[in-house]
Amino acid sequence: MSVNYFIKRKRKCISAIATTLILLLTLSGCGTQKIDGKSLREHGMDIVKIMEEMVKNADYGKLTGGDNSTLEEIRVQLATGDYAAPAAVYEMSLPSFQSILTLVGESEESYNFSEALNTQLDNKSASVLVNQLNSMKGVSALAGTSLYTAGKVFVSNELTENTIYLYTFQNGYPIAVVFTVGEDHAVTAQGTFLLWEDIDQGSLETLQNLLKTFGISDTLRQLPETP
Repeated sequence: MSVNYFIKRKRKCISAIATTLILLLTLSGCGTQKIDGKSLREHGMDIVKIMEEMVKNADYGKLTGGDNSTLEEIRVQLATGDYAAPAAVYEMSLPSFQSILTLVGESEESYNFSEALNTQLDNKSASVLVNQLNSMKGVSALAGTSLYTAGKVFVSNELTENTIYLYTFQNGYPIAVVFTVGEDHAVTAQGTFLLWEDIDQGSLETLQNLLKTFGISDTLRQLPETP
């Protein structure tokens, strides 16, 4: 075989590789645009759908809760709800680490943390609040809801500071989705069921009164129905 033959084969291989890379980059670009096109509310609903599948799948319950009958009862209790469409969605500003310490009767002055560590603690304050709400219903409620949390990471220019979206349903338990801002517009979102039957109708007054018991007020607003 001539040298020209191998040169032509090499050029064809390079051309094929280049074409493949262009296609991959194009597909990757389309995927990123699709993610950026979603609102925070829509990203939250992605998580809600996964959580609904979790609680309505008995096999998943066995995998996570084992033979614990109490946890299975909580799964069945959560599974009775319909989470296809929220009755209302509320946005709530996050409590600071200081407010969480005040809630449990402690003072920030008792601890010596750097600014970076305080930021990390502030990022965790939302999850602490959500867990505190469930713990008021008992240890089993806290353990049961922790089995059915779900999350995702995505890119968004919409979020500038950490926040919570609270999804309420006509027939189902509320779901709190915590959105945490990262570097380069990365957002981490995690959803947790709330075992609070008294806010399943989306009552703003009830929600505000509940938050006031945690020292949090004037931080809640209802989002418009259209994302």
